Amino acid sequence: MIRSAPSLQAPIAATAVLGLAAAVAGLRSWPRPDRDQGSVWLVSGVPAALWLLVGGVALAGLAAGALTLRDALRSAGRAAAAGWLAVVLAAAAALVWNALYSAALHETVMGAVIPVLHWLFTLVPAVLAGLCAVRADPAVRRALALGTGVVTVPLFALGWALLAGPELSGLPGVVWTTIVLGALPLAAGAALVGRRRRPLAPSR
Repeated sequence: MIRSAPSLQAPIAATAVLGLAAAVAGLRSWPRPDRDQGSVWLVSGVPAALWLLVGGVALAGLAAGALTLRDALRSAGRAAAAGWLAVVLAAAAALVWNALYSAALHETVMGAVIPVLHWLFTLVPAVLAGLCAVRADPAVRRALALGTGVVTVPLFALGWALLAGPELSGLPGVVWTTIVLGALPLAAGAALVGRRRRPLAPSR
């Protein structure tokens, strides 16, 4: 029995919808945490409302990711599915911190922010998730890699929105930054791990 390739439409649509919703939500007026250079987390006094916002976006992404990738996760096997979950949980934790820190930076950053390594937030989880299913079909690896974006891209967009907010006029800039530094690295990672491996040449 030949299994059909997992559909990419559902995770891509979920990524786009949740990403836009997170950007709009982040551009509203939210209470801000304090920037704390004396703390290992660099943030303190996070308001409960902000925790609910960031945690809600993370949980929505995790739920949507698991739902839209159920066929790919089933095809990849239990070990690969567990690896995917571990990767997205770690990525979500990193991006939750980034969103909270961005909210704290909002009051202190002057001028344009120059992103240096932000593109790694979506690229690295995509590559690692694909590698968790290294023995699976390339289409499955590609789906698992892209599926990390259902979690990472909305949180990425939220972080930039919290940094840029609280004016909805900043939405085009947040969307553009999310596409360039979030969605494109995600797609590059999925393309990298989704390549079909060449068969080994027979030894002479």
